Amino acid sequence: MTKIQPLIAFLLLGVCAANAQQSPSMDGGGKPESTPAGAFAGLGKDRPADAKTEITANKEATFDNAASVAEFVGNVKVRDPQFTLTCDRLKVTLSKTRKGMEMAEATGNVVIIQESTEKNGQTTKAIGKAGLAIYTPANGEVILKIWPSVQQGMNNQVATEESTVMILNRSGKSQTKGASKTVISETSEAGSGR
Repeated sequence: MTKIQPLIAFLLLGVCAANAQQSPSMDGGGKPESTPAGAFAGLGKDRPADAKTEITANKEATFDNAASVAEFVGNVKVRDPQFTLTCDRLKVTLSKTRKGMEMAEATGNVVIIQESTEKNGQTTKAIGKAGLAIYTPANGEVILKIWPSVQQGMNNQVATEESTVMILNRSGKSQTKGASKTVISETSEAGSGR
């Protein structure tokens, strides 16, 4: 298994790049519609100054300085203070100035989990799944392709066609292009006011 630290600070999901070092790991077709409100709204927000991101891959980690690209292959796990990502392959392209990230692309069994604490102290979890996830920091968008789905709390949206695309923005706006099914469940607290 390969561990990269302090790695290319990757925020799928809005982060700038840091120095990367490699060290071994010791542990093993319809109208657009909105996804559940607030899904992944925290992605791309300001990071703590001492935030660290860790990427592990059990097959390969490759760095191409000339192309400003890092690739990770095999049971890839990204642990960041703002999210957790798992996938089969992760490709991170740095900007030409190397002071930020141009794009990140996760492929194969992509799962993005973000937990956030609400003002009332309650923790909510947003989960995005897809065959392909592309993050572009310049516009703050995460694009989910190949059978995407997004779940936040009791709200769930699932593609009903492989070609459906879900676009999530760090501002909290989201859009679905293509066929999907949305289920919004009432909690007992919301339903008790009747």
